[in-house]
Amino acid sequence: MRSTLAQQAYEALQEQIVSGALPAGHRLLADELAGSLAISQTPVKEALALLERDGLVESASRRGSVVRRYSLADIEEIYAARMLLELHAVETGFAAGLTTPAFADTLRQTFHEQMENVEEQSERGLFEAIRLDREFHEQIVGLSQNRLLIGWHRLVLRQTQTIRNYSLSRYDPVRTRHEHSAIIEAFDGSRAEAAIEALQNHLTASRDEFLSRPAEELPMRP
Repeated sequence: MRSTLAQQAYEALQEQIVSGALPAGHRLLADELAGSLAISQTPVKEALALLERDGLVESASRRGSVVRRYSLADIEEIYAARMLLELHAVETGFAAGLTTPAFADTLRQTFHEQMENVEEQSERGLFEAIRLDREFHEQIVGLSQNRLLIGWHRLVLRQTQTIRNYSLSRYDPVRTRHEHSAIIEAFDGSRAEAAIEALQNHLTASRDEFLSRPAEELPMRP
């Protein structure tokens, strides 16, 4: 039972961290979290250990745990890892004949749902759009058919999204629409080099947008 509770706590806290409900630097006190989740402290502590393993939580000496903060070097490393994993998956998918019209249609459907949620102009719509953005990139990495790489990518992708301070004013649907559309069109036309280039351009633009922000707008290490 305890391991089940620990997994439930892990999933609940992970979602709160990724969505920004628990922001970077927020102290994670086992007793408070146990109260909010209506469970004992033991599974909460197990969940925090798993989140630290995943790079979403960090120890803060006597202060216990906090939601992870990032340096500019961390951001560079995260995007370097994403590029390796996602571009490799595209190359593998084309080589294996997995980049079919049906795959392009799957990406297109996810993308359309993402844009529909953004157009709601609500916090709920924004968080759903962010979830669909993750799904879009996870579908691409699924082309690798490598469970280990897929698992690594899932962790890196969640780290990426904890860096963002999401708000309706900060989210850029125009850039997202343009860059995701270019990726889908390349897959739809079975153009491997174009798909790799479009995806690389998208990840580079996302990384550079992070790095261009003022320090006060990023969850930086003190």
